[in-house]
Amino acid sequence: MNRLGKVVSNTVISLIGQAITWTSTLLLTIAYGRFLGDVKFGELYFATTFVLLIGVPLEFGFNQQLTRDVAQEPDKARRYLSTALLVKAVLWVILYGLILLICWLLNYNAEERLLVVICGFSLLITSMASTFRALYVAFERVAFPVIGNILEKGLSALVGILLLKYGAGVLIMAVVLLGGSLVSSLWQAIWFFRLIGASFVIDRALIRELIRRSIPFMIYGAFAVIYYRIDTILLSFMTNAAVVGWYGAGYRLFDTMTFLPGLVINTVMYPVFSKLSAISETKLKLAIEKTTNFLLFFGLPTSIGLIVAAPDIVGFLYHRAEFAHTIPALQGLAPGLILLYINTVFSTIIISTKREKKITIMAAIALIFNLGLNLGLIPLYEHVGAAIATSLTELLLFCLSIAFIPKHLLPIRSLKVATKAIIASSTMALAIWFLSIFHIANIFVVLPGAMLIYFCTAICIGTIPREDIRALYKAVAQKVNLSPTGQEEAPISDELRH
Repeated sequence: MNRLGKVVSNTVISLIGQAITWTSTLLLTIAYGRFLGDVKFGELYFATTFVLLIGVPLEFGFNQQLTRDVAQEPDKARRYLSTALLVKAVLWVILYGLILLICWLLNYNAEERLLVVICGFSLLITSMASTFRALYVAFERVAFPVIGNILEKGLSALVGILLLKYGAGVLIMAVVLLGGSLVSSLWQAIWFFRLIGASFVIDRALIRELIRRSIPFMIYGAFAVIYYRIDTILLSFMTNAAVVGWYGAGYRLFDTMTFLPGLVINTVMYPVFSKLSAISETKLKLAIEKTTNFLLFFGLPTSIGLIVAAPDIVGFLYHRAEFAHTIPALQGLAPGLILLYINTVFSTIIISTKREKKITIMAAIALIFNLGLNLGLIPLYEHVGAAIATSLTELLLFCLSIAFIPKHLLPIRSLKVATKAIIASSTMALAIWFLSIFHIANIFVVLPGAMLIYFCTAICIGTIPREDIRALYKAVAQKVNLSPTGQEEAPISDELRH
C-alpha cells in the first residue's frame, strides 16, 4: 500500500471510529445532564478535570516523542514502549499520591474525594493505552487504537446510560468510565504484543534521554492543561457545583467538537509532518496548507453554528430548565473552537520541526494570560466569564504561533479558503436565524438544513477546489518511501526488522 492509500485508509478508518465514539460520548453527556442534574454532573466533571490537571506529565511528556521518533526510526519501538510504560507507572504512583493529598488539603466532600480516587485509576489505565496508541500512530496503523476507542466509549455509553436509567449515581459512572478505559487498554496491548512480540527492554540510557527530552513537552502540557482546565477548579472555589455543571455541560460539547483536529492532525498527519520535515520543506508546506484548508472548511461553520444554534442544541440535549444557563457559556466557547483547530496545526508544525521549546514559552504566556482573565471574569460573569477567557486564550495562542512558526511554513494561501468559508458560514447563520423567526426550533430540521445551505454555498463559491485535495495526497504519496502500490501492508514486526 503506497502513501496515498495509507493516508486515505487511515482517514476513513478514523472517521468511522470517530463518528461512533463521538456519538457515544454525546449520548452519555446527554444522559449525565438528564439523569444526574446540574449538581451531580458538576461533581463528576470536577473530579475528571481535577485528576487530569494533576496528571499532566503522564499524557504530555512522552507520547509525542514516541510518535515522532518511531515514525522516523521504527526499530526504536520496543525500547520506547517498555521504557515509556515503566516511567509512566513510576510517575503515576507519585502523582496519585499528590492528587489524594491535594484533594484532602482542599477539604472537598467525601463523595468528591471518592470520585477523585476512582478517576485516578482511570488516569493510569488511559495513560498506558495512549502509549500503545502513540506507537500505532507512528506506524500509521490506526485501526487498532480506533477500535480500542470505540470499545471504550461505546461500552461506557451503553452501560452508563442503562445504569443511569435505573438510578445509578456519579460513583457508579466513575467506575463505568474506569472499566471502559481498561477494555481499550487491554485490546491495544494484546494486539500490539501479537504483532511485535511480548518483550520488554529496559534501557537506562533511553530512560534518561526520554525524561530529559520530555521536559519541554511536560512543561507545555502542564501549562496547557492548567489554562484549559483551571477555570473549572476556580469555578468550584468561587461558585458552586451547579455552576460547574452548567459550564461542564457546555465544555463537554466544546470538547466533543475538537475531535476533528485530533483526528486529522494527531492520528493521520502528525507522523506525515514528522517525516516530511526531514525530507522536503516544500512538500511539508503543501501538506500544512491543505490540512489547514480542510480544518477551516469544517471548523468555521461548526464554530458559527454553535453560536447561533446554541439555544436549540442545549434545549434538545439536556431537557432541563437549569441548563439554560449553559447556552451563553457554549456561545462564549464557540469562537475558540476554530482558533483551536488552527492552533493544533501550528503547534504540530513546531513540534514536527523539533522546535518544542517554543511551545513551552507559548504555553507559559497563555497560562498567565488565562489565569488573570479567569480571576477577573469569573467573579463578574461566573461560567460565562470562564468561557470567554478560554476563547481569548486561543486567540492569544494563535498570535503567538504566527510569531514562532518559520515564516516560510505559514499557510498564507489558506486565507482565501478562510474568507470563502466565512461567507458560506454567514449564509448558514442567516438561514438558522430565519428559521428561528418562524419558531422552527426542531434540531432535526435546523442542523441538516444549515449544513445543506453551507455546503451548497461553499461549492458554488469554490471554497476548496477538488484539485487541492488531490494535491495533498499526491504530495504526501510522492515524498515518503513505502512499499510498492498494491502490495499488502507489512505487519509491524516486519517494519521493525527493516
